[in-house]
Amino acid sequence: METVLTDRTRIPLLKLAWPILVENALRTSLMSVDTFMLSRFSQDAVAAMSLVNQFAFLMQLLYTMVSIGASILITQNLGAGKRRDAGLAGIGSLVLIMAFSFFLSAVVSLIAGPVIGIYRLDPHVALYARQFLTLYGGLSFFMAFNTAQASILRAWGHPRDPMMVNIIALVLTVSGNALCLFGPFGFPVLGVLGVAASTVTSQVVACGLYALIFRRKKDIELPFGEIRRIPRSVYRAVLAVGIPTASESLTYNLSQIFILSMIAGMGTRALATYGILIAVLRYVFMPGISIGSAAQIKVGYYVGAGRQAEAEKRVYRYFAAGFLISLVFVIVIKLFEYPIVSLFTQDRQIVGLAATILFISLAHEPGRNFNTIINPALKGAGDVRFTVIFAVASIAIISTFGSWFAGVRLGLGLIGVWGAMCADEWTRGVIMTLRWRSGAWKHMRIVGPRDDVALAAELSSIEQREGV
Repeated sequence: METVLTDRTRIPLLKLAWPILVENALRTSLMSVDTFMLSRFSQDAVAAMSLVNQFAFLMQLLYTMVSIGASILITQNLGAGKRRDAGLAGIGSLVLIMAFSFFLSAVVSLIAGPVIGIYRLDPHVALYARQFLTLYGGLSFFMAFNTAQASILRAWGHPRDPMMVNIIALVLTVSGNALCLFGPFGFPVLGVLGVAASTVTSQVVACGLYALIFRRKKDIELPFGEIRRIPRSVYRAVLAVGIPTASESLTYNLSQIFILSMIAGMGTRALATYGILIAVLRYVFMPGISIGSAAQIKVGYYVGAGRQAEAEKRVYRYFAAGFLISLVFVIVIKLFEYPIVSLFTQDRQIVGLAATILFISLAHEPGRNFNTIINPALKGAGDVRFTVIFAVASIAIISTFGSWFAGVRLGLGLIGVWGAMCADEWTRGVIMTLRWRSGAWKHMRIVGPRDDVALAAELSSIEQREGV
């Protein structure tokens, strides 16, 4: 029988971080495989998916909004020993995500055709894009529900379960894509519509797997019987954290879209260099993102338990680990830049430009850890408003406008763009670090302090019930 863990601050960071890292790495790798399979089927399909993926990512971002808010609320309640309140926050997030996703799915299925028509695509490209967006978007509530369930499991200290579910879902998606695109064993070739169907089917399977997992997890309390009595304050708290966080993510991704359009105007070589370096450097900053996600959970536990001083010290250690890992990785890539870049192209001008950009990345990539580790830690503590406002301003002014000014106005091209993005990461990072050092976050926790008498009684009853 599974042991009930009474103090989640004792969960090692590595136990939380490595499943997230594996999940992110696998998802990134399978995205490349997915694109490769589509390219073998039709270039029109690749073009269609390039467009549709922008809408799919936006939907995922909106669903994550609720999940992040719930995760922070759950971790702080668990740190404070308020298991029932943590359970109510989980139920509240599921209610919010389902209501929102049903509405959004219905809207997307109705407007998919007119929206795709705005882009004036070639007929085959438009058909593929419309087919995928209608089916995938119209049934996206499965994806939304899975996003919320995964977030709840991670917040309760079980990141391995979402990792395994997502691995199974990704393998099912790729296998289904192969069947629908290439028709082995006499299977009908369904094209992009089949790809959408396999994606949705994998999410349905994942939904069932999550249901089984929650039934087995004896330490997780989700009081579905109290669904009608959830206080409105729970919904307000989830959205108060989730909406600003989503605003920051949305701003960053819109900035990247604008920057990409600028790079496209600089010529094919600049665009190709950008694509190659992003493909390579994605694996450099992935550990920092994973550490940051785990750090946000850990800080929530510590702050909920009233152990802010311990949280303060540990976040510096988490940051140091992420910084060192990124620095080592980017130095290795810089040392072997020619053979690495040559895997993608033999164009000497692209190789030379990539070498210069990688020199800037020696500062850029380690500096990114400020924002992938310390920023989430601040949010885990409940310090959301300041971090979001400053991040949005910095991304808009330094990263986006700075990229235009240095790259286009001053004519520095991709070098100027990369320098502006590096300046943004370090500016935001230094400010976030100063914010962390100020200790202002120590007074911004979302939940009240723990009641040690009530906590002892609750844990005693739980342990007796579970035979611990």
